[in-house]
Amino acid sequence: MIIAMTSPPTAPAGNLCPSCSSPVQEDPRFTSWCPACNWNVDLEPAEERHGRSARRHEARRTSDRAVVERLYAEVSDSTDARPRHDKEHLAAITIAGAVHLATLLLAAGSVWLLVAENPWVKFLGLVGLAVTFVVRPRFGRFKRDKWSLSRDEAPRLYDLADRVATEIGAPPIDLIRVTPEFNASYGRTSLSRRSILTIGLPLWELLEPQERVSILGHEFGHARNGDTRRGIWLHSAENALVRLLHITYPGRTSFHSDLTSVIADWVVSVMLFVPYKVTGLVLSLLRRFTLRAGQRAEYLADDLAARVGSSAASRSALATLVLGPSVELALQRMALAPQKGGPVRAGSRDAERQDLWEKLREFVASIPETERLRRFRASALHMTAVDESHPPTHLRVRLAAERPPVDGAIILAEPEITALETEMAPIRARVARAVLTSSF
Repeated sequence: MIIAMTSPPTAPAGNLCPSCSSPVQEDPRFTSWCPACNWNVDLEPAEERHGRSARRHEARRTSDRAVVERLYAEVSDSTDARPRHDKEHLAAITIAGAVHLATLLLAAGSVWLLVAENPWVKFLGLVGLAVTFVVRPRFGRFKRDKWSLSRDEAPRLYDLADRVATEIGAPPIDLIRVTPEFNASYGRTSLSRRSILTIGLPLWELLEPQERVSILGHEFGHARNGDTRRGIWLHSAENALVRLLHITYPGRTSFHSDLTSVIADWVVSVMLFVPYKVTGLVLSLLRRFTLRAGQRAEYLADDLAARVGSSAASRSALATLVLGPSVELALQRMALAPQKGGPVRAGSRDAERQDLWEKLREFVASIPETERLRRFRASALHMTAVDESHPPTHLRVRLAAERPPVDGAIILAEPEITALETEMAPIRARVARAVLTSSF
């Protein structure tokens, strides 16, 4: 059982746990904690809630945890993790349809109000059209940015991505982006649904070659895992609700506002209260009805990652993801270090860019096993995931360990690895420059 700390922990005396007196390993870079009783395992402060709000929050948290753990039990007992079109899927489709229908009716009603003679009615029509414009379905634009790579710039990286896509049965990627973020993602954009693979270089640099193949396998798995949340119908409905929730959020009056502003803000807040609450409720229902299908699809993507890169590579890649907060903090410190030392010569800056990734790898390699275990247990405590669309990372690692071991379908040879590293050298320098100058 993991125990959440409700009061500030005291420092262990003589490297002994103040709770159970077990030995505690200390590293000045990381938090001291006790693996025996989980003293100080959780550094995230509990959010202060009282009364009805606290009860609702705890009930929702308990319900979500039950759904997630029940799904994990189902997936772990079955080799088929594909999403199913069950009652929850039908409910989500229905809610999305209602959202799209409401948007259409709002647009039609607003146009009808514009032909009225009363100027106040026309004003309502203009407001309705403005809201319709904000919540309209958006398909995105396929455009290149400074992180985008063409096939001519990175032919070997594209070749590896194409091999992984072919093995999984996904279409070839249209665009690869390499960014300074500690993550990787796959998405589709524009009406033609062109695909974009985003690789966070800090994550990529910390992975072994087969782990990189595994990560690519997981991302391309999103093109094959039947995740309906990524389809136009559900995705556009959720985005519309998120934008509507934002524009109906009741504003807060400044203490320095005059009486007229206070009254006006109060009236607007009262008018927005019901739309805001209704929108929040509908959005919550939509996300709840897509939770199981979405997380089931993520588990399937993990299975595909293991099939392509190997079970061992998939597990170790997931374990690296748990270190995200430590990696991001290390990068921030590296970016601030030159600023503390005053002006830096161009040659020194070039050397720092070359050393950045090596220093990052050395830092991660030096993270003690106790800190890795602490982050894993803290992840279990808070059901922490890469984002709200993914299952908790500790459950993904556990499921990968429980699956029968498989060898990777794509094994990178040493010449391939060397050629890819050489190709990535200018890309590493570009991203390192962005990290050191915080220009991203």
